Amino acid sequence: MKKIFKLSILLLGALFVLLGCSQETKSEFVLQKTASKTTLTYVYDKEKDSVSKLTMNIIYDITKNEQYTEAVRSQRDGIVSEMEGIEGVTYTKKDDNNYITLTIEVDVNKFKFDDEASRKKAPTLYNTVNAALKKKDNMVSYQLSKEAILEYEFKEVK
Repeated sequence: MKKIFKLSILLLGALFVLLGCSQETKSEFVLQKTASKTTLTYVYDKEKDSVSKLTMNIIYDITKNEQYTEAVRSQRDGIVSEMEGIEGVTYTKKDDNNYITLTIEVDVNKFKFDDEASRKKAPTLYNTVNAALKKKDNMVSYQLSKEAILEYEFKEVK
């Protein structure tokens, strides 16, 4: 019993060391418009300057205009249907009385940037990903991606 306890403590300590040494961090950017707010969250390795995940959260305020509500819902549902089955992409959508929300997560290591069939199927997704994720030396560079997103008037959340 003592050996198992000591081994467990040793493994737990090793886990804390490994997690503590990780250079992975998050960075968030926001674009606020009159009726929508878009948040981009990058998960990246500081040391390697490589992005591993991008999360896009889009919130539409539907409290002011019913016609706008139906147009936004239709557009969101069209984008969602395009994304079905694309490797490395997951999404969640939510509706309530005040907001329509779409959250898209892109696993950069699984997403196929050069897949022509997926690009044709989901042009909106691919255009957005190409604007938000910039490659350098065969990997997605956080620094280049950040510079690109700032050109689209996103503001970094500190």
